[in-house]
Amino acid sequence: MSKRDNLLKYLQKNPSWHTSQELAIEIGVSSRTIKNYINFWKAEKYPIESGIKGYKLKYKKVSENEKTVVSTQSSSKERINWIINYFITKDSVINFYDLASRLYVSETTILQDLTKVKNKVASFGMKLERHGDNFELIGDERRKRSLLSALIYEETSGTFMNQEVIQKNFEDIDVSLLRKIILESFNQRNIYLNTFDLNNILLHFVIVIERLKHGHVISKTNFEKDSNINNKNVLAYKIVQSVENALSIKFELPDFKELELIVEASVIDKNSNLHNKIKPETANMVTDLISYVWSNYHINLDNDNFKDRFALHLDRLIARARQEKIQHNPIATNIKNSSPTIYECAVIIADRISQKLNITIDDNEIGYIAMHIGNAMAEQISDKQKLAAVILIPQYYDNAAVLTRKIQKHFAQYINIKDEIHDPIQLHARKLKIDLIIAVDTNYVDEKISTVNISQFFLKNDIQKLTIAIATKQHQLRKDIFQENLFKFFNSEDFEKSDEITNIDDCFDLVGSRFSKERVVDKNFKQALYNRENMSSTAFGRVAIPHSLTMSANKSRGFIIINPRGIKWSNNNEVYLVIALAIDPDNKKLLRDVFDELSNIVTDINNVSQLVHCNSYSEFIIKLVDLL
Repeated sequence: MSKRDNLLKYLQKNPSWHTSQELAIEIGVSSRTIKNYINFWKAEKYPIESGIKGYKLKYKKVSENEKTVVSTQSSSKERINWIINYFITKDSVINFYDLASRLYVSETTILQDLTKVKNKVASFGMKLERHGDNFELIGDERRKRSLLSALIYEETSGTFMNQEVIQKNFEDIDVSLLRKIILESFNQRNIYLNTFDLNNILLHFVIVIERLKHGHVISKTNFEKDSNINNKNVLAYKIVQSVENALSIKFELPDFKELELIVEASVIDKNSNLHNKIKPETANMVTDLISYVWSNYHINLDNDNFKDRFALHLDRLIARARQEKIQHNPIATNIKNSSPTIYECAVIIADRISQKLNITIDDNEIGYIAMHIGNAMAEQISDKQKLAAVILIPQYYDNAAVLTRKIQKHFAQYINIKDEIHDPIQLHARKLKIDLIIAVDTNYVDEKISTVNISQFFLKNDIQKLTIAIATKQHQLRKDIFQENLFKFFNSEDFEKSDEITNIDDCFDLVGSRFSKERVVDKNFKQALYNRENMSSTAFGRVAIPHSLTMSANKSRGFIIINPRGIKWSNNNEVYLVIALAIDPDNKKLLRDVFDELSNIVTDINNVSQLVHCNSYSEFIIKLVDLL
């Protein structure tokens, strides 16, 4: 998809005002080019509104001459996926002149597309060979199915795989009926199936059925190389068999076993003893991970609900990795961009698993790990931000206890009530560390501690006043702590704004060299940055926050790099701001505190736009704190 098309797509997905600077950074072009793109789409009758706030796509009733928000013209990526799909589902040999004619593009364009097709199929272990004017896709059936599945998941990137998408790709199969049969098979056996697993199983069944209709089966020779035919999971076997019976079809043995493995990887049997289902290797790995996350991130995952669910997931993850099966996760990128701290914790878990078990874990699987740890982490992040409060209230029967219960009911998520006092002198006598005083039926205001005055009746107005006071104090504390941490982390020497730093290697060379000279890190730090990058790109939108997986620096330090023209990053990302971090073992909490706040700020593209326009260290730090 061209950058001009990307602009229209971005405006479609984000229906609010956007400045030209913000759009320039998001799309990766100059502000002048953004204006040219806007003029182009306006000329094409797209309802784009311009004003002092920038640009936005109008969502209103439009005239017949105006275009509604529709998909843009065919892009190179769409053509590439269409060509691969054609190779797999229609004909493994294609004449490139016929292909150019069919897609209404030039022979030069189609040859460029076929080069990209060759690279893409190679990543799935297949070849695209040229014989004169013809191109042929060469690869076994299993790899073709894997690629077909990947293409369909690619189509759903950023959202859930769903029945509608599957039906659109396989019009001759009654996907709704098949889904109903699969669900009934699981429900009859009291087996839990989440949305991701259901749609994954459904897609695999549909692909197998479609391929069988056209005579494509997995070769028994290839199948027997990596499968034990006598190894049968009874539940999975019965479920695949029930689909066979319901649809009156017969799967070939390799296909049957393939589907059995897919089902087995998704089964959580409520009737079985959980501890009997988990392999000792997996149970030991979960225990190790809980300890590892606590020592590195001070996140406590040691609760039974998490351990049980994650152990089941990890058991299946290990099996998939050893069988080299891809578990697609179309919302992994969304999780990464919206919850960087949770995703980062998932990365260190994935790295630990990889190192311990010698398996490869990709971004899809990291996304699923993040989903498992997310709730536990979110709760503890919330606890960390709670305010310590006391209630100052005249003593009269049980009025203090009644009011405390009411406040706890409304604000338990935001405050911890440490005490009830009846005279301000008690506050100082008890030497309590307090963030907020809730003063009831009094005009008392403390000189040093934030105070909010409410009535004992806890009316709507009181709730509103307390809500504002809590939010204001939380925000002020966060800003104070963040500013203090920034001064610990960054100094004016480690700030560079240059359009000559154009790629990730330039950044790592600069940071590694400068930090080594300053004795912040040892000579292995640059390689440690690459090791972390190889696990999963450290780019979040248009910002990258590279760091090592281990906290082994001599002292904690950050490095800021800005290039308004863009920096080529890993995984084909382009960023404009790089904040590299080195952490010493005694400052693990500092990393989490700074990373939490930095990631909250830079996930907003408008904030990134403002930061990229900073020209000095002091201007950048002031702007960072201001944006929190």
